[in-house]
Amino acid sequence: MRRISRKYILDLFKKNPNWSILDLGGGSDAFTSATTVFDIEDYSSLYTTKRFVQGEACSTPFDDKEFDFVTACHIIEHVKDPKAFCGELMRIGKRGYIEFPTPFFDNVVYGNSNPPPHGHVWWVTFDDDEQKMIFKPKVTVMPESVRPRDTTFLIPFFANSMVTGLLWEQNILFEVQKAVFTYSAGNSDPERVVDLSINPKEALARWGASIYGTPAPIKEKTTKDNIDWNFDDSKSAVK
Repeated sequence: MRRISRKYILDLFKKNPNWSILDLGGGSDAFTSATTVFDIEDYSSLYTTKRFVQGEACSTPFDDKEFDFVTACHIIEHVKDPKAFCGELMRIGKRGYIEFPTPFFDNVVYGNSNPPPHGHVWWVTFDDDEQKMIFKPKVTVMPESVRPRDTTFLIPFFANSMVTGLLWEQNILFEVQKAVFTYSAGNSDPERVVDLSINPKEALARWGASIYGTPAPIKEKTTKDNIDWNFDDSKSAVK
């Protein structure tokens, strides 16, 4: 596995026009290069020139290695069972692209803290040293302040800060961990360890007090915290 951009896979599709490509979780606006679109919702009326299949992402009806390439954008942070989902990707595809929000961006976008299926279950990162994805339970550290539709405006400027894109072939390496976060600066500062696996709110308050002298400045999300840039609601969010 390695990091790549969407541009890389779009160029890959152009170089391989005969590939059978599945957009898993393609929703209402799938990759134009996809030959098959799969989603939990019924969008069949939108794909009159493509094959559309409805079902659960962790248990698809496709044959083993049926697709030359499988895309799964902003799906993996929603699934309850990462092992089952990654296993299904490897079963049905020869290679693929996985894209997910960075934890920072995940935290600040409105709606991501909603309960499943629309809210996110995991913070996902990529360990460049071990070449594997790391899943940790999603937590709320900062107030949500960015609307989903505003991501359309932000993505050209901050794509690398907003999303992580990974290319995999044959195998997908990953590990599920507890919500424990560490940082070592390598200077005179001690190693920082924040354990949010048991009582996140209490642990965040203690951590904030150690840094600011007072509890962390966390507040409940409200609509008044929203950034209002008056963008067109019809613009799609990052998919």
